[in-house]
Parts: sequence; C-alpha cells; structure tokens
Amino acid sequence: MSLALEKIQHRFGDTLAVDGASLRADPGEIVCLFGPSGCGKTTLLRLAAGLERLQSGVIDLDGVRVSGPETHVSPENRAIGFVFQDYVLFPHLTVEENVAFGVNQLARRERRDRVTAELSAVDLTGFAARYPHELSGGQQQRVALARAFARRPRAMLLDEPFASIDAVRRRRLRDDVRAILKSHETAAILVTHDPDEALAIGDRIAVMHEGRIIEATSPEELFQRPQTPQGAAIFPGAQTIRAEARDGRLYTAFGDLKADVLAGESAIVVIRDGGVAARKSPTGPARVTDLRFVGPNWRVRLRGASDGDILFADAVEPIEPGENVTVDFDRAHVQVFAAS
Repeated sequence: MSLALEKIQHRFGDTLAVDGASLRADPGEIVCLFGPSGCGKTTLLRLAAGLERLQSGVIDLDGVRVSGPETHVSPENRAIGFVFQDYVLFPHLTVEENVAFGVNQLARRERRDRVTAELSAVDLTGFAARYPHELSGGQQQRVALARAFARRPRAMLLDEPFASIDAVRRRRLRDDVRAILKSHETAAILVTHDPDEALAIGDRIAVMHEGRIIEATSPEELFQRPQTPQGAAIFPGAQTIRAEARDGRLYTAFGDLKADVLAGESAIVVIRDGGVAARKSPTGPARVTDLRFVGPNWRVRLRGASDGDILFADAVEPIEPGENVTVDFDRAHVQVFAAS
C-alpha cells in the first residue's frame, strides 16, 4: 500500500507550481508535506488524488501506474482517500449517510456494518443520526476520515485537516488523527504549513520550498542533521537571520560569532530556541523594542543595526525598551547554511 510520486512538474499558465518533486509514503507511514502557503503542497496532493491531470512525471499506487504520460486513472477508481480542508460533508445527509456515501454499491447489511465499524474507529458511535451542523469541527473532521476510510483506500491524503479547528483543540485532534491513520496501516500524506503539526503527526517530514521537495526525513534526523535552513527552522522557537563571513567569523545585525564559512560568503543562520541571550550594554549593537516575562526568564524583542532585522532573545533580568544590548549566541544551538 505505497504511494510514490516521481519527478512531478506542473504549471498553471506561466506559473511553475511543482518543480520536479518526488515523494513516497509506505504502508503504515505518515508523511507530512510541510511548507509555506503557495509552495505547491496542495497541487501535489491533488495530482496524487487525480483531481488534476498530471503534466509531467509519474504516480504509482502499490506499484501500479495511476498517472503518467499516457495514463490517468480517475479519482473514484484510484483507491485513494482524500480529506479536504473543509471536510466537504453533505449538509442534508446524516453522519451515517455521509459515511455510507462512497460505499453505496455494497449490499445493505455490508454497508451498514462498514459504516458502524468506521464510526466506532473514530469514536463517533451514537452520532449516526446527527447532521453535520450539529457536530463540532473536530467531530466533522472525524466523520470525513470515517467516510474516506469506508472505501478501504490503499493510501490517504489530507489537506490542512486542522485549518478550521481552534487552537485549543488541535493538539488532541492531532493525536486522534495520528492514531486513526496508524490503526488503518495505510500510507498517508498530510499537507500542513504548521511546523508543530508536522512534528506531532509525521513519521517523516518532507519540506517543500518553491515547488521543490528540498529534504524528506524523520523529525530526529531533521533536528540532528538538517540539510537546509528551511528544515532546521521547522522546530518551535527557531529563528533565522542573515550573516556575512569575514576573517573566520559571521557578522550579523546583532553581533558576530565564530563559524567555518568561507570569507565573503553570505550565510543563513538558524538559531534554535534558547540559543540567543541579551545583556545590557550601552554600546551594544541591538536595541530592545519590547519586553515580556515568559518564566523563569524574560523575553526581549530586538531590532538590529538595520531597521528590518528582528530577533527575540532571553534575558535573566528585565531590560526596558529603548536600551541597548549585547547579544550572546550559544554555538551549540546555532546552525549555519550557505545562502543560495
């Protein structure tokens, strides 16, 4: 039950939306396709589902070609489930009728048993007679999952499934969705622009940037050995600043640090949470613009030598807005990449 996309390229007019992207999800594996809005994530998902006709590349499901230069299997015949961002439940149908919609070809008893099993799997037993407007956003999401799984798909695609859920409920729902996907042992690709979401759900994270997948690996590998600044910056609290290399040091708008970068090179510096501290210094290169207590330390917002440069740093004592500071970088929490 693997889903493989190879060398996918897709244009909308003159716009190159997907640029040679390759991605694979194996049985029981959840791959989070992560990247900013507009980088091509949803387009890649729609191509996998057959909702867009492939222009270049190939897509295989369990080793069988479903999209290619001379192949286009229709969405309803792909055995691929798709959960849309807004769930697309039929408002005039009950929960039971929504889940049964994709399996109407089954005999009545088999259809009823299938719906009952899927509602139980998403913990919605007893909600069969309700209508979508009588459910919370999280419950609607689970109905959409039950409807998709009722068709017994060999792969599952989810497009920003938590976008319409309030922040308080998202953490529990992430755990629920991961457990549901794992229980079905289906290859799954989940699109998100939320780094917390990608880390909470994905067995692997595929980082997408400007139509290309620039790295795809486990969260642990991404943390220990990221290959790109976009991959390094996915972790909560990470910050990115630019620097220039001279005489074995990197010079930023907030101060300098030692780094093995060739002189004259531009670099991107990714600073993990807790990797930068500020202390009062009348001649320091950065100025405090905001202050708040985050326990046990203070968090200051800094503006660098250039008005466009912003950095957040920890401070052991309050430093009032308007004061100058010296910034200390913890090299163990800093990763440096050559600027492209």
